Amino acid sequence: MSALAHRTMVMERTYNASPARVFNAWGDIEARTRWSAPTPADKIVYEKQDFREGGLDISHCGRDGELDYTARVTYLSIEANSLIVFTETVSYRGERKSHAQISVELFPAGAGTRLLLTMQIASFDGQAMIAGYNEGWTAALDNLASEF
Repeated sequence: MSALAHRTMVMERTYNASPARVFNAWGDIEARTRWSAPTPADKIVYEKQDFREGGLDISHCGRDGELDYTARVTYLSIEANSLIVFTETVSYRGERKSHAQISVELFPAGAGTRLLLTMQIASFDGQAMIAGYNEGWTAALDNLASEF
């Protein structure tokens, strides 16, 4: 039996860019590939990307040429410049490790944008994937600032 763990995480950032620019950094696959890898040692390669409601992204990530993690993202709701809601299933070498619903809300904040990211995670790997989501998304959201 798997070690099921649940967690809801909320992360918030403010960027010196308009909601449209922040939204575009999610929709532009080249930009997303740059900022979403947590560290320079981590690589993300997209097998498929379809940033639209009902669209599916499939990406592989890892270090040292070992792209052992696969993420399958299905976009549930997209509202230009304000909202992105998607599900994500992550597997490691073919073994399912987690399933999450992730919501990204963008709000005008003066000349910039306040981003609110809410993740509801079911980890089939106990606390390991919970920690991975926290570390990975913390770094990715920090990296997103470099796009502006």
